[in-house]
Amino acid sequence: MMKELVQGVRKRLVNLVAVFRHGQSYTIQRVPEIPDRLKARTMYLLGAPDPWSAALLCPCGCHETIHVSLLANDSPSWSLRINSKNEPTLEPSIWRRHGCKSHFFIRNGRIAWYKKN
Repeated sequence: MMKELVQGVRKRLVNLVAVFRHGQSYTIQRVPEIPDRLKARTMYLLGAPDPWSAALLCPCGCHETIHVSLLANDSPSWSLRINSKNEPTLEPSIWRRHGCKSHFFIRNGRIAWYKKN
């Protein structure tokens, strides 16, 4: 029993270090409509098989929902790529001009905060 406890604690510590070093990866959830309550680090894709919109909680912690269009003819619009690990990349960056004013990229499921030069 003690061995299982130590292994469980070790696994949690390894995961925690990975999150701090690399950030928690976003998962993708395909949905017919946006849920009432969104989960952190989840990107919700609307439309199947080709999604036309994405929604996620702002990663800054303000709990605001961010909606982006994936339709090429919309302005603004974003392009979505999903890698072999099912991790999303959105281009261009997301820049909230109101509220928290967060500015970040989502690349391979990870948040990369915009840094002003």
